[in-house]
Amino acid sequence: MHRAIAVWLTGHPWRAAIASAISGALSPQMPMPFLLLAGAIAVLVALRFDIRYAFAMAATAGAAASWVVLSAEQPGGWLPVGIGLLFFGPVLSGWLLRRTGSLNLVFQMVMLGLMVLLTAVYLSLEDPVGMWRAEIEAAWKTAGFSVERDRSLIEVWSRTMWGALAALSLAMVFGATLLGRWWQTLLDKPGAFGVEYQGLRLGRALGIATTVLFIIALVSESPLIASLVWVAFLALAFQGLAAAHRSKAIGRLDRGWLVAIYVLLIVLPVTSIVVFILAIWGFADNWLRPGVRNGTRAA
Repeated sequence: MHRAIAVWLTGHPWRAAIASAISGALSPQMPMPFLLLAGAIAVLVALRFDIRYAFAMAATAGAAASWVVLSAEQPGGWLPVGIGLLFFGPVLSGWLLRRTGSLNLVFQMVMLGLMVLLTAVYLSLEDPVGMWRAEIEAAWKTAGFSVERDRSLIEVWSRTMWGALAALSLAMVFGATLLGRWWQTLLDKPGAFGVEYQGLRLGRALGIATTVLFIIALVSESPLIASLVWVAFLALAFQGLAAAHRSKAIGRLDRGWLVAIYVLLIVLPVTSIVVFILAIWGFADNWLRPGVRNGTRAA
């Protein structure tokens, strides 16, 4: 089915443009799967054709999403930033992937880029925590909950909300990159994506930096550090999921367990637990695996 989708999208330019516009228009209400699809289409176009066409697909999807949002509310200055990150971020990932041929490098650069962007947000805003505290308190009162009773929970959410948004952005941008790359390999080199994806790894330098970040988070009350931990955890979860695919490919993990992981990832009450387990798996894999293995079968 996915190969048929890739064939249809790349058959004529207008097909990708229409699919981008529809996905963009539906993404504000249903980010999953339409935001992911919009980014994946741009990545596929970037890998198969030209970066200019990929930017056109992202602009089409972004314009459609902006029109829907602006017709319903006045979002303020965050809209251009969100459009740029979520719709044009995958284009840049696709461009880098086409230039280097390394999915692992793209993985590392997306993680680093979002950490840099998150740091810039904290340095540029006068009170990055306070602005979320006010928004959450207003939402709490509207829902009829007691702000004073839930003050500690509100404080935790206020301190980590920027990190949660950055982690979700990582999931959308890199998830779109993975889907677009898969579609492209189904057309050009069937079976290659599995081996490439199973080789995801933060590497020694980022592994050390992530370990230091976790240690600092244990002894620090810094909201920036707490937010950066969100991004690091999600990146490690991606590596843990890649390790699960590799374990399945070499016969160490039953296919049923792999399916169960994906099912549980979309069951909201346990999503955070599954991501946490995958992050631990990814952290262990980063240090215990000596290098990227080649020749494993696609999972």
